Parts: sequence; structure tokens; C-alpha cells
Amino acid sequence: MTKNNRDKDMYVVVGDAHIAYRPEAKKAIDIEILILNVFLFIAIFLFALDLIHWPVFMLMFYVLAMRVFIANHDRMHANHQIRLPRLLEKIAEGFAVVVTPWDEPYDSIRKKHLRHHSTHLNDVGSKHQVMDPHSVFEEGGLLRVIFSCLFYEEIQFVLDFKSGNLSKSRFYRLFISVPLILGLIYAFGFNKFIVVFLAMRMVGFFAWFVFSYVIHLPPVYEFGFSKRVPKVVKWVFTLFHGRRVTEGCLYHLTHHTWPSIPFDQLYRFDAAKRASFDS
Repeated sequence: MTKNNRDKDMYVVVGDAHIAYRPEAKKAIDIEILILNVFLFIAIFLFALDLIHWPVFMLMFYVLAMRVFIANHDRMHANHQIRLPRLLEKIAEGFAVVVTPWDEPYDSIRKKHLRHHSTHLNDVGSKHQVMDPHSVFEEGGLLRVIFSCLFYEEIQFVLDFKSGNLSKSRFYRLFISVPLILGLIYAFGFNKFIVVFLAMRMVGFFAWFVFSYVIHLPPVYEFGFSKRVPKVVKWVFTLFHGRRVTEGCLYHLTHHTWPSIPFDQLYRFDAAKRASFDS
């Protein structure tokens, strides 16, 4: 059970314990994403100017873009009453690194993700592809999963087109992505753009493969692996992906149960939930 005391803390009742938490502010996460995107564009220009070689660029891009990806996920569940002015929000949402004109914007993916939470609840048996477009990444065998994660943007665009759910923000995204792409190609050549495109596909594939497939596999989703993964693996994973990604993977069932709990507090509720099951 969760109660909301407006601007005060929220709390979850687990057995006899009342555990308080305060959702992250969307404003804070938007600022975080803006800062990360500044460094992401710096990495792109350093590579485009041949100041760093492609292996270094790919690593830098992966580390930064993965943090943008998961921060974008977390602001779907953040406190939207504490937010930036709408113009700055549009900048934060529009100037995420866009490498294809049909990349899915924030408002579109947020609606789908909230449906994903409502269909998955505390198990993976209640998913339904019509209600939850994300379940396309969890069904049909490993090869289909790999294909679906690799071509996430294209698949979602087709699904939205067929269902008539193309959002206005997709057209807004066109005005940002097309000049960025053409400007990059004109200034630095098509080969540079291809490397940036492949870097984004690498991040997108890994992100969707882990977050839409691996952690929704029944053994991982139901029991988690927060108590099973060696610390050195957690440290390496955190180094490359950040704490948001790591905590989201380790306590994903807890996140589905109480989606507004901040990533850095999930471990508290995971322990409480396990204790309630054991009793």
C-alpha cells in the first residue's frame, strides 16, 4: 500500500514496517540529462575532429549514453510536479542524441512504459503485446528478441503508425534530428555519422536486451540477482553503466512493485519485501 501526502514523503507498508521515501524530482533528472548530453556532444565532436580514435569514442559514448537512457527511464516515474519550465523540458527531450529521424520521443515512450508497468505487475505472465508494446522484446525466441532489440526504433515506429499513435513530438523530433544529421554529414563526412549511428545502436541494443528481456526472464524477475552477483561484477557493471542502471537491474521486481521509489533506495524495499515473503 502506498499513500501520498502531497509534498511530504510517501511510504510503503510492509508488514508492521512503514518505510518512507520521496520520489526524485523530474526537474533534477532533466538537468542531469542535459549535462550528460553536453558531454555526449563533446565526445562526438572530439571524434569528428579526429582528436580521439573510434575505440575511445565508442567507449565514451556507451558510458554517457547508457546513463542518459536510464535517467530518461527514471524520470518517467519521477515527481512530475517538480519540473523545469516546458521550454527547457523540450530542449532536454529534443536534444538527446538523435541519430535517426524516427527515434521515439519521451512522451510516446512514457505512455508505453506506464502500460508496461500496469500489465506486468508482480509477475511476467500477465504481459499482453497489444496493451504492452514492450512485450515484443520478450517473446518469440532469442533470435527474435535480438532482432527486436537491435531495431527497436523502427519496430515502434511501425507499431505506432499502424495503430495511429504517432505523437506530435515525433514531428518535433524531425526538426531537430534531420538538421543534426545533415550538419554532421556535411561537416565531417558520412563515415563519421555511420560510427555515431553504430554507437547509438550498440547502446540501444544492450539497453533493450538487458532491460526488456534479461531482467524480465522469470528466474531473474521473480527472485532478482541482488544477492547472487559477486561484488566485483557489480563494481565493473556500475563503472560502465552507472548506479541507476545497476540498481535498476538488481532490484527490478521491487521497481515494478513500487515504481516511484528512487533507484538509490530500492535496496531498502527489496530487503523488506524479501523479509515479508519469508515470514
